Amino acid sequence: MRWVILLASIAIAGIIISQAFWIRKGLLINQSNFDNAVSRILTEISNDLEIQSIGEVKTEDPVLRISPRSYLLNIKIPIDVNYLADRLQTEFANPFHNVDFSYEVYESSNKLLVFSDTIFIKDQQLRKFKYLPNLNKSRYYVMVNFPDRPIIPSVMLTIWITAIIILTSVIIFFAYTLHVIFKQRRQSEFQKSFINNLAHEFKTPISTISISAHVLQEDDILDEPKRLKNYAMVISNEVNRLKTQVNKILEIASIESNEMALSHEEFDLNVLLDEIIMAFEVNVQKRNGTVTRNFLSKSCIIYADKVHFTNVINTLLDNALKYCDRIPAIEIETNCFETKAYIKIKDNGIGIAKENLKRVFDKFYRVPTGDIHNVKGFGLGLNYVKMVANAHSWNINVGSEVKKGSIFTLTFPKN
Repeated sequence: MRWVILLASIAIAGIIISQAFWIRKGLLINQSNFDNAVSRILTEISNDLEIQSIGEVKTEDPVLRISPRSYLLNIKIPIDVNYLADRLQTEFANPFHNVDFSYEVYESSNKLLVFSDTIFIKDQQLRKFKYLPNLNKSRYYVMVNFPDRPIIPSVMLTIWITAIIILTSVIIFFAYTLHVIFKQRRQSEFQKSFINNLAHEFKTPISTISISAHVLQEDDILDEPKRLKNYAMVISNEVNRLKTQVNKILEIASIESNEMALSHEEFDLNVLLDEIIMAFEVNVQKRNGTVTRNFLSKSCIIYADKVHFTNVINTLLDNALKYCDRIPAIEIETNCFETKAYIKIKDNGIGIAKENLKRVFDKFYRVPTGDIHNVKGFGLGLNYVKMVANAHSWNINVGSEVKKGSIFTLTFPKN
């Protein structure tokens, strides 16, 4: 996989570099063609001026490019500005050079501007100049500017934009493909972890049932009814444990298949929470822990599926207890407003690292805590909580700090 990604990245980088190379080369060729065309026209004008004035061409390479849009024409003879203006306008009105330009005539000795004009070729007919001065001094230079000339021709720009869009689409598709591949890879790792945990969770009760079954097959077991009853209860408890785990997995599968049937009913949030907490406190007290109620409203009537709501709260409370490495201190806060209510479940557990927070609701994902079997579970609990919340249009948020605990906040509309 790494080699495939590396080779694909090199290929895309090669395409980008080659595109940049050809874009630069195209710009240079376009500029060179324009330079040559302007230089040829200005050289011809200079030569014609010299032939008219002295009958021969004496100035070699009279054109100097100052910038991509500015050119200097060095003239050592008197200038007929009428002729100069007419020639410039005529030559640069050619469709190949159809671009607005300006020109200025300077004296070489003191660099004073003698004459200037701007020609808007696209907007008007060719002008005829009648009263331009004849410059009789012997040295001048003419600055010709193309201020509006595009550095990139429109045709070339269209091609490049199309190429960039295609290349960008390829990069986005490649990035999306990598995202999907890595996501599936993570999902595969989660599933592998899930299977390992599933095997561990099932192995213990199956082993217990197997041992109990062998004991029940002994001939003298019938003579010990109390012992018989104890082993029968062990088998019954382990079967119920297996049934609970299987039902949890099947419930997740049915929700994912959009088969979760919600049975909405009105109930008092505080009353139901009190019942859930009373049953839960037994397990907390075994570890000398406490559960603090902080009901900020005397009564809070909400409309939801009571069974799924109970399962969600039990899951959050179970996690608060399971992932606590000290004496548990769990606080449950509720408040009720006109249009919404919320529940906060705060614990003092091991907490969740910041980089893991965004994945705690993913299916099969379990926050790393060392040995994968030190805390039992399949990585389905919070995923179930999230799916129930989505089905009810609830919002669930989590905040946590390592070694300080977590806060799960469930917000839901009252209607």
